[in-house]
Amino acid sequence: MSFKNIHGHERQVRFLLMTLERKRMPHAYLFSGMTGVGKRSVALELAKVINCADKASPADACDRCPSCLKMTQGNHPDFVSIEPEGQFVRIESIRSMQNQMQFAPLEGPYRIVVVNDADKMHITSANALLKTLEEPPPRNLLVLITANPNGLPRTILSRCQRIHFPPLGREVIASHFVKQHGSTDADASMIAGTSGGNLARAIEMVQEDFKSLRDRTMEDLTAIHDKNMMKMLTFTNNFGKDRTDIVRKLDIIQSCYRDALVYRETGKERSLLNRDRMDIIEPLSRRFDGKRLLEHLRTVGQALQAIDRNANKALTLEAMMFKLVHQ
Repeated sequence: MSFKNIHGHERQVRFLLMTLERKRMPHAYLFSGMTGVGKRSVALELAKVINCADKASPADACDRCPSCLKMTQGNHPDFVSIEPEGQFVRIESIRSMQNQMQFAPLEGPYRIVVVNDADKMHITSANALLKTLEEPPPRNLLVLITANPNGLPRTILSRCQRIHFPPLGREVIASHFVKQHGSTDADASMIAGTSGGNLARAIEMVQEDFKSLRDRTMEDLTAIHDKNMMKMLTFTNNFGKDRTDIVRKLDIIQSCYRDALVYRETGKERSLLNRDRMDIIEPLSRRFDGKRLLEHLRTVGQALQAIDRNANKALTLEAMMFKLVHQ
């Protein structure tokens, strides 16, 4: 059975399978959506279905024929993956792909070419790719993957069948950790709630002992509201300089304010992301009214947006802390 490892994108998968069943597959797809939601995984499963040698139906893969096994092992000769080198997808990679596409697939009915982080193509690379999209060679399927479709030229966007992959729901991520990792409901809910709908990030969080990181960050947060200058400096320094670490800690802080607001308004613990840390959430909910908690949420959200735009990390965090303390 194909797509068995895809979580939370049932509508997108149904659409892809429908195009296969009706034999209306386009020459190029554009998979868009935030990093870590499963776009590449869907592309891999799609490639497996297309080239399966023992299909039960046009939209299914057997998972045991030589083609399926090679896809699973990552060595299928008709699956080509292009990655950025440094900051850009190099034009040499695009030209190499174009040379391959001039020939028939080696084993399967189709060659599937996936361009990861397609928005990182330099303008010369994008122009070269455009020629392929305008005159697509037969028996080739292009899949462009991007978290930033606005970074692609309109001429490329208009020549692809676009499929958007939204962030995964908390319940989808929590279910994955309960079933696949044996997590408790409480731990799975905590991870899902602070992952931002990003399964890849959630998996990294588990591997890196996220619970300890969360507890330290929550305790640091309570310290800054006590306006202890030494603790405030420690809080800022503890963020470090790595962008990924900063984003994770900001996500944790957001989840604290979110829980405090929900608990203040409802008085119920069941829907809280950090319900195992009521020793921190409950005092926060009493300390600030609903308006102030919303302001705190907006402040942290603005810091996340600034970090995403590659703003100066130290200045962004200092400005955020100043607002949190003085709002």
